[in-house]
Amino acid sequence: MRKIFFIVIFAQLLRLSAGGITWQEVLSQAADRSNEIKSARKQLDAYRWTYYKAYSNFLPQLSANFSAGEASGSSSGVSNSVAWGISATQYLFKGLGNYNNLRSAGVNYDLYRANLQNTEADFYYNARLAFIDLYLARQNVSVRKKIRQYRADNTRMIKLFYDSGTEDKGNYLRTKAQLAEAEYNVVSAGRRLELARLKLAQLIVGDAASAEGEMKAAAVVSLPDIDVLTKSSPAYLMAKDQLELAAIAEQNTLSEFLPSVSLNGSYQKSGSAWPPSSLGKSLSLNVSLPIFPGGANFADRAIAGFQLDKAREDFAKNQKDIYFGIKEAYSNLNDAIGAYAVQKDYLNASRERARIAQAKYLSGLITYDEWDRLQNEYISNQSNLLNSEKSALAAEAGWHKAYGGYIK
Repeated sequence: MRKIFFIVIFAQLLRLSAGGITWQEVLSQAADRSNEIKSARKQLDAYRWTYYKAYSNFLPQLSANFSAGEASGSSSGVSNSVAWGISATQYLFKGLGNYNNLRSAGVNYDLYRANLQNTEADFYYNARLAFIDLYLARQNVSVRKKIRQYRADNTRMIKLFYDSGTEDKGNYLRTKAQLAEAEYNVVSAGRRLELARLKLAQLIVGDAASAEGEMKAAAVVSLPDIDVLTKSSPAYLMAKDQLELAAIAEQNTLSEFLPSVSLNGSYQKSGSAWPPSSLGKSLSLNVSLPIFPGGANFADRAIAGFQLDKAREDFAKNQKDIYFGIKEAYSNLNDAIGAYAVQKDYLNASRERARIAQAKYLSGLITYDEWDRLQNEYISNQSNLLNSEKSALAAEAGWHKAYGGYIK
């Protein structure tokens, strides 16, 4: 039992030293290392403070002043002056501008909260594709090596027939060319593996020598409520917030027709020596009403109205696009899963056909061309299965991304 335990520990240490990474590790590292996610979080923090700042418009504005000086004249001699004071301004009504600014800041905060969710969905989708590429790139190297060995065995067999005079030189040279192609494919697969490692490593800003863990095959999901997924997706929430911002901007143009009311007060002391003894106090109620600012207020209201109409049209289009995108992603997932199942059947069939063709060719029952065609079909289906698996796994990631989620 202890021996098995140490073997497991050694295997884990070997995996870590080789830079292997699981999907769960990608998820945990990305949150702290992803440039895109960190940027979106900082942007959200900025809009959070912008929202807090909007409340300052409802609070009094306080200021203090102090002055001291000396003046001299030919007749009056030297005179000193010193003064200090405090003043305050409180807006009681600012044409609804403060209220609309607060609403706009709150909606912007919601928008960038949805933007963070959308950024995470985009990043994890790209990370999942990179993880799939790395996972299957290593399998591709293994498959290409098996194909190379398969081609090498066939080349030796055809050479024996050629040397014995039962097969022509052209067929032997073709078999050698197929072996050379298999050798090239192994080298090419190795280069693609290195690129897959680099891509994932750049995304997570860490090591990614290999994709570890079990890669579960994509599975068919039951048809969800597309309306619910649409209205909860970050893309929909962002579009809705943009429409609301346009509506607030249109409503805010009314403030250009409304009065501004403020209460101002001051307390000041002045004199020729410290502490000054002359007291001055003031308290005033100020009302300002725009009567005719050159027609700019009417133009602003018309412009905002057109922009609101445009925002409504954009929102309607975005809603339809998001709904279609989710529906299309669901269809693509099911198509890809079905195609993968069919490709597995093709591989099994071509393997059996190649085995039978091998026996018939050795017995002289079929020609080289027939045997070669069936061998190539079997080899092609091995590569096609990997491509089909990749498409299914990518479609699964695309399905989750469509509604703003990701594989966990």
